[in-house]
Amino acid sequence: MFLEVTARRNPRLIDAALRFHAEGRLPPNTYVLDLDAIRNNARTLAEAARREGIQLYFMSKQLNRNPQVIAAVAEAGISRGVAVDIDDARAFREAGVPLGHVGHLVQIPRAFLPQVLSWRPEVMTVFSLAHARMVSDAAVRLGLRQDLLLRVASGCFLPGQEGGIGLEELPAVARAIRELPGVRVAGVTAFPCLVAEDGRPVATPNLEAVTRAAALLRDELGMEIAQVNAPSLTCAATLPLLRQAGATHGEPGHAITGTTPLHAVSDQPELPAMVYLTEVSHTYGGRAYVYGGGSYPRGHMQNALVGTALRRAPLHRPAAENIDYYLTLDDPLAREGEPVIAAFRTQAFTARANLALVEGVQQGAPRLAGLYDRANRPLDLTI
Repeated sequence: MFLEVTARRNPRLIDAALRFHAEGRLPPNTYVLDLDAIRNNARTLAEAARREGIQLYFMSKQLNRNPQVIAAVAEAGISRGVAVDIDDARAFREAGVPLGHVGHLVQIPRAFLPQVLSWRPEVMTVFSLAHARMVSDAAVRLGLRQDLLLRVASGCFLPGQEGGIGLEELPAVARAIRELPGVRVAGVTAFPCLVAEDGRPVATPNLEAVTRAAALLRDELGMEIAQVNAPSLTCAATLPLLRQAGATHGEPGHAITGTTPLHAVSDQPELPAMVYLTEVSHTYGGRAYVYGGGSYPRGHMQNALVGTALRRAPLHRPAAENIDYYLTLDDPLAREGEPVIAAFRTQAFTARANLALVEGVQQGAPRLAGLYDRANRPLDLTI
């Protein structure tokens, strides 16, 4: 999905991955990240957000919640994170980066509420009055009052992510939540608010729903709604759309690595900063089998560059019902041990891949700045 644009806009990242592989310093099944490009992308996003008057919380799940990357993005100008679930929240906490928004996609379970509340996130999303009561009870026991975002349900969901409060029931739910002693309604959110269609950003019904919800709570209930959070497809190019729609907050994820769907079809301000390095394991029946573990069902994996000659060849993941121990490569010239480079949309936290960080790529002097296994433990290849 991103191979062509990465080869054109950040070829030195590919060169660095091949060099470290040849030296035996990078194993197959490794996402390789250009840490300098990530910092520059974060600065670009932060500056664009300031121009538009939009606040940003950044995601880390696409990058396997890696603490070194989290710290780099925060230092580059996006100072607070968005935790889509409890594991994200813990990752930001351990990296020393403040939590902006928790429960973005997955409500924080009751057992974890006291711990997460003690970390003092700016806002926490709830899908219902019942969950708001749980948050309030936990906050009262801690002597706190937690600001909430109400998840608005317009009927536009990704599969498996249904839930929220419909506009017709929102006033009654908000009134009831307003009476709870441990929480305060601070804003509204929904997901996804923007999607890419034919290479351009398009608003979903959720974007109108959150802006209508904010107006309803302000006008009918007199609530002070400070945050209209409109996540998905947040990048420099879409921030003006968020501002025009009345949103106050966005949540970049793939924009940090220059891998939103917009980046696949057009040159955006953010630079592609991530490739997948693997290696030919063996050949059988006229096909090459490469080490897997890093693919993602929605990744739109298509092609790869094979060997130091960078031969282009189709790359395939197995059917969803099978484990991706290997990917298959249509390259009759492939030889065991040859490196393979791919670039596709990924959610690294769902994969079984290693993570490598490189610096100095753009200066032509790459160095390996970090190598981690899938659990973000430092990976040492020495004996």
